[in-house]
Amino acid sequence: MKKTAKRIALSAMMFGLAGVMPSQAIVAENQRELDIIVRDFDVSHPDFENFQEEAFYSLYSGANDAKGTSWIPSYTGNSEWLDRRTIAGYQRFGCGNTNTPEFGIAVGTAGYPKDLTSKSGAASTVPDYVAALALPANTPQGYAWYGEFSNCQPDVKLNPLGLKVMRGLVSDLCSDDSDSWPLGMKDTQKNCNKTCKTHSWSQVVYVTPGMVKKDLVFPKDADGNLDMYSPIIMKNREACDNGYFEQWYADSVSGTRIEGVVHKRTNTTLILDQDPTDSKYFEIDKNWNNGGYFPLDSVDANLNWVGPKIQYPNQFGAQSLSIFCPPYDYRYASSQTDYMGDNTASLCKAWKAAGGPKNGAAAPTAASGDAKLGLRHLRNYGFTMMGYAAFKYKKGADEVFKFTGDDDMWIYVDGVLVVDLGGTHLAAAGTANMDYLAASGHGCRMGDPLQDSCSVKTDAAGTWLDQSWHHIHFFYADRQTDGSNLRIRSSLSELAPSRYGQPAANNVSVKTETREDGTTYQTISMLLNTTLDDETFMNLTMYGAVQPAIIVMRTETDPATGLMVTKTYGYYIEAITTPEDKGSKGVLYQMSGSLKDASGNVVETGILGSDLIAFNFPYNDEIANDEDLKKAYVSGSAEAPGVGEATWKELLSWNQKITFAVKSTSGKAVVGFPDTPTGEDWAIVTFIPSGDKSLAPVDTTITRPDFAESQQRLESMAGSGELSNEFTADLILTPLPATVGKGDPTKMSDEEYKLYGSSDPSVAASTNRTSVVGGKPGEAGAANGLCFEQNGVESCTNFSKVISGPSRISVRVFDNMGHFVSQYQMTITEEMLHNALGKNALGQTCTDQNQNRHDVYGETGYMLLSAKMYPVSQNGRLLATGPYIYQVTVVEEKYASCVVSNGSPQWLPIDYSRTAETYVRGYRRVK
Repeated sequence: MKKTAKRIALSAMMFGLAGVMPSQAIVAENQRELDIIVRDFDVSHPDFENFQEEAFYSLYSGANDAKGTSWIPSYTGNSEWLDRRTIAGYQRFGCGNTNTPEFGIAVGTAGYPKDLTSKSGAASTVPDYVAALALPANTPQGYAWYGEFSNCQPDVKLNPLGLKVMRGLVSDLCSDDSDSWPLGMKDTQKNCNKTCKTHSWSQVVYVTPGMVKKDLVFPKDADGNLDMYSPIIMKNREACDNGYFEQWYADSVSGTRIEGVVHKRTNTTLILDQDPTDSKYFEIDKNWNNGGYFPLDSVDANLNWVGPKIQYPNQFGAQSLSIFCPPYDYRYASSQTDYMGDNTASLCKAWKAAGGPKNGAAAPTAASGDAKLGLRHLRNYGFTMMGYAAFKYKKGADEVFKFTGDDDMWIYVDGVLVVDLGGTHLAAAGTANMDYLAASGHGCRMGDPLQDSCSVKTDAAGTWLDQSWHHIHFFYADRQTDGSNLRIRSSLSELAPSRYGQPAANNVSVKTETREDGTTYQTISMLLNTTLDDETFMNLTMYGAVQPAIIVMRTETDPATGLMVTKTYGYYIEAITTPEDKGSKGVLYQMSGSLKDASGNVVETGILGSDLIAFNFPYNDEIANDEDLKKAYVSGSAEAPGVGEATWKELLSWNQKITFAVKSTSGKAVVGFPDTPTGEDWAIVTFIPSGDKSLAPVDTTITRPDFAESQQRLESMAGSGELSNEFTADLILTPLPATVGKGDPTKMSDEEYKLYGSSDPSVAASTNRTSVVGGKPGEAGAANGLCFEQNGVESCTNFSKVISGPSRISVRVFDNMGHFVSQYQMTITEEMLHNALGKNALGQTCTDQNQNRHDVYGETGYMLLSAKMYPVSQNGRLLATGPYIYQVTVVEEKYASCVVSNGSPQWLPIDYSRTAETYVRGYRRVK
């Protein structure tokens, strides 16, 4: 049986301002998953269902204005709609389209605008360097024509349903000559020679520019981090019925909550499938020809509406029909057909008779009365969508993110606008080219909203670093019936894990506490990628004590044989806290309970550091009979050893002890085991000793590059003896710039710790750091240690701490049986510290308590001390796969110096301090 994607648990992953530490994906290899927030609006909302496309022509092209008293029976009481459709109203809320081109700009065939400013004076708000890419001189292109065609032929990609009538771009469905069609051509080419053979009608695609401001605003979460999931997109000007734009993508306005009243919110994901004809691209393509994009609707194989999706109950439901049926004398009303070629005039008439498009009950009434066409056209239009993903930039890989939609659409990268396609328009395309943005320093210019993170994602020239993490947000609105076109085509190859997909543990930590009576207990903290739905939380509360919602896997010594074996346990949740939104880091749950073996006996140790954790799920035959998955667990491979037949059977037995599924609020449920029985796919428990943790962050990577070449040098150096304590690790001293920690180096982010402690030679060159090997400092900027970085993963285990004075570090390593493995000791003298920091380029000084002036060393006076433990024993032998215990001690001598915090030099006296922590970390090498 072919294995399907069932990954449910993740290794350490942190979203942050500066970037993301990647983790194992939880969707199939041939898919990409984007988080989206869908907000459903009632059809009576003033900004939706306004029929601008033909209104101006029908009302003011030589028609008698007095006609306005009789052509809107459904809208008689809607004074705001009437006001917006007057001549004066068009000056405020006009949309760019074929009949009112002065309000918009034409789109080009290459997916960039033909012009940058409309005849009415409205201009796009993208930055100048982005606009430069859109100029015809840079990107030769014709006008994008969109239309309807007949006599269409079956096509595997374009027309898999074998439709006779289709809609789309002329260049895709009709003719390759559309680039030469001039603007304003009235009698467009009638003959087609591609998928379709007959031309019915076509129009130049216009969009309405400048509706939104150039920059997003990011609020802070509870921890003070910028919240990537709550960006504020701001209105730049009134245009195209955006009178209440502040409601489109926000849950509250001016402190008043509107979610649940003005709109209803759903968190879910968008899956992009790999293009079978070009594996570089992943896409979703929903258009007029295949039923359109309706994320909240459930339809059958014949595209008939069968109800709202049960996992998304938070919606207004189907309130519209997918036909163009305005409340005025529409000139094509009697001849209009749908994608099956059936006339829709009678359905439109019934819709108006039942109350019209602004009445939510009218569409279901009209649909129920038309046995042939009704359910085919009943849909939930009138929604907005905010999408988000963090992606890793691959320099020179020609990565793009293309979006095509038939209503408003904007794309922001690192909080700055790159695609501006506002308005209720025909399907228009926009492209974000990452290599171009990278070379332009996009998002890292003065005043950009995420500029503070640029120190870890750009080089000295201000261009994006290869493998750096960035953020993409897209905003879409479907505000008009007749079609819902959405196409995303992306070649972004590495995305951070989804927050709204299957529940998965990003980080799990266990802390042993002591009660007043002297007894101990454990607190389990789990950072999940998503929020559990109400049903799951209720099941955990009611049944968690008798059904194991969590599986724990542990490698331990069998007392009978003395051999290492893998055992499985079930964790029974007796108490769980309500979720705490940690913003970009995920959702935190804290719980307590009992760890039990398969016989129901309590395991007194509780959960331990280096245990592997995954959510449990009800038994199903597909998992039990999946031969590929079974082989991965029983036999394994050289890269991921198996755990044996007995453990596989134990895992399946835990499935039979639970009856409910663990689901997220998006309706995604845990459906299977992680792909391999290793820490790459399961979450790994971190043990946190009691007390505050001041040595941070810790390198939690398990699988590391092969260290064999460096190990041979070390073994030769040890000979028949042992390595000295100065030759068991690299020590890197990195001067910290003023930009880290948002101005305070003592508050560096995890991503900044990872960057400035990196073994990457390019980082060494840009940070002017010093490597200390064998007790001897190398040249500033040199990368002369034995540790290295491969594909962003370090070969050595790293421990880092920010220091500002002379210090000593000691790291002792033991195996899981308590046997000594190796030890590292090093002293950083004042001379070493000053030489590594160098002189302050600005000549900054500060004054001590006696008014004596002292120099600042380096840019801030702060240094990141990073000890990188070689994966070898004291005699130079390579470590075996398994868990290891690291006892890390950093002693900071009593010392005073000048440091720079938030731009200001200040005198910092520190007392003697000693930081000692114990960590359990696994190790496995990749060849």
